[in-house]
Amino acid sequence: MSKGLKQGEVEELKTRTSIADIINGYVSLKKRGKSLLGLCPFHQEKTPSFHVDATRQLYHCFGCGEGGDVISFVMKIENMEFLEAVEFLANKVGYRLKYSSRESSRTKKMKEKLLDLNELAKKYYHYILLNSKIGQSAVDYLKQRGFEDQTLEQFQVGYSFKSWDHFCSFAQKRGYSQNELIAAGLAIQSKKGRQNVYDRFRGRIMFPIQDVVGKTIGFGARILHPETGRQSAKYMNTPETKIYSKSRHIYNIFQAKGFIVDQDKALIVEGYTDVMALAQHGIKHVVASLGTALTTEQIKLLGRFTQNVVLVFDSDQAGMSASLKGMDRLNEYNQRLDLFHENNMNIEVAILEKDYDPADFVFKKGGKAFLSQVSQAKNIIDFTLEAIIKKYDISSLNDKLRASNELLKFIITLSSKIVREECIKKVSRMLGLQESLLFEELVKLESRDRKETFASLKDAAGKKEAPFKKLEIEALRLMINGEGLTEDYFLGLDDDYFRFEDTKKLFKTLKSYVLHCRESSKKINFPIEIPSEQLEDKEVKKLYNFIYFDTKPYKNGKVDFREVLRNFKLLSLFQQIDRIRREMLQIEEEGKKGKAGNEIKQKYNHLYQQLIKLEKEKMELKVP
Repeated sequence: MSKGLKQGEVEELKTRTSIADIINGYVSLKKRGKSLLGLCPFHQEKTPSFHVDATRQLYHCFGCGEGGDVISFVMKIENMEFLEAVEFLANKVGYRLKYSSRESSRTKKMKEKLLDLNELAKKYYHYILLNSKIGQSAVDYLKQRGFEDQTLEQFQVGYSFKSWDHFCSFAQKRGYSQNELIAAGLAIQSKKGRQNVYDRFRGRIMFPIQDVVGKTIGFGARILHPETGRQSAKYMNTPETKIYSKSRHIYNIFQAKGFIVDQDKALIVEGYTDVMALAQHGIKHVVASLGTALTTEQIKLLGRFTQNVVLVFDSDQAGMSASLKGMDRLNEYNQRLDLFHENNMNIEVAILEKDYDPADFVFKKGGKAFLSQVSQAKNIIDFTLEAIIKKYDISSLNDKLRASNELLKFIITLSSKIVREECIKKVSRMLGLQESLLFEELVKLESRDRKETFASLKDAAGKKEAPFKKLEIEALRLMINGEGLTEDYFLGLDDDYFRFEDTKKLFKTLKSYVLHCRESSKKINFPIEIPSEQLEDKEVKKLYNFIYFDTKPYKNGKVDFREVLRNFKLLSLFQQIDRIRREMLQIEEEGKKGKAGNEIKQKYNHLYQQLIKLEKEKMELKVP
């Protein structure tokens, strides 16, 4: 039982939670046989190897080996502790957890403390900007960009001293501890000692980030004067904390949500100053995505206010000049298209003139001109098709073939057959190629993609292992599926039969679980489900998930497990016999040199008796 929760609460929560729904919030999953398949969120891959089994409520990646249940997934992807992940899930599914201690109260108080600390930091930085000589250079810079006092006040823009611990000292004098400063992401632990912390943000313009209800949860920060000889990041953000996650929050959502509802549209820009500049020109249905393509959590948050999203790119960002960074960002959105469709989101792309970001554009050309550009936004799929074609000289046959190949590779990522068909028609017109030929090539690509997917999974699942390890894994597979357990064949094995650390640990865990169930008269359901929190060793967890997801259908279980067990014992016998024979040969060699005393002779006789016993056991297994 986890600390702070009543017994059975975790199991009850799992029964009320759909692992497919939760993971689909982070990964675009597609049906593949009995499983759901998608790109793993824990490592970079082009071919999907991330499986979700909705029936068993488990996930497993055959590429990197990560796997477990819905709680372990949330812990991993949200960087949460066990109890935090449980509370996060309970909140998602609307389940009220029952506690047996005051753990929940302590967690809540800690979050309130961090919110208060961030609010204090916001007021402190804002005061420094507007009421100190040190902040004047930041004010001058912002006004030179075109920002008015009213805008700086509206967005509570601030400035942080360049000194090492100015804010830390200020906050500690008001009763906040060093640990709280670190937990809020406002301070960093010094390498000089635990008693020392220093300000995370120094010499930077500060942009407070609020949640949907207006609470200050973190900061974005831009360096004002980079120091000569020192490499400092131009932008710095609050790290992941108990109250802030860049994947779940959106900059300016609190102030913009009402205007988004009124306009039934949300404009997404890249930077904090873009949002501020547009708001200053009366364009207030604007938010920023905190440096990443919109995640599902952010999509769902926006979806509470509108189903229409316009991504505002400058020409380089969007790849209009073949910018690699821009195309990468566009691809990030295209990879999430299924998620937008599932949430009924209409996503468009608006392109500004070259060399203009939204702030520069609206300051120089005005709000009306900006909205005119936005009104020309194109559906993201249409825009992507055009952006790909612009990379090639389609008057050249070679470039036309390369363009068609890249276009088809994009189209194959779209799950909707209707959308695919429309895309093929458009590509046919753009390139002057027959639709039937493009469809034919699309089918070939899709077939090749499936073969590559299958081959990669087969490769990952069947990595070359020593014969001993394969046999040990097979024995564990049979145990997990309940084969041979009723006759105690595998329970009678000694730990020493397992020569690898991960297989040995998993065997001990399985054996302990089965024996515990028997002692407590608890029914064992197969395949055996071991909660992820009980598999602390990362390699053991990977092995268990690999076996669980790669379960073989046993037509004749008794024959199978007896065959595996016999080979398992045989392998052990052969190794023991070989070891004893080598020891006996060594003693014989020493005897030839006249070194064999009574003690050595006794050892030789003992080994001989062991050899006879092992050979007899081998014969009983009916192996010549």
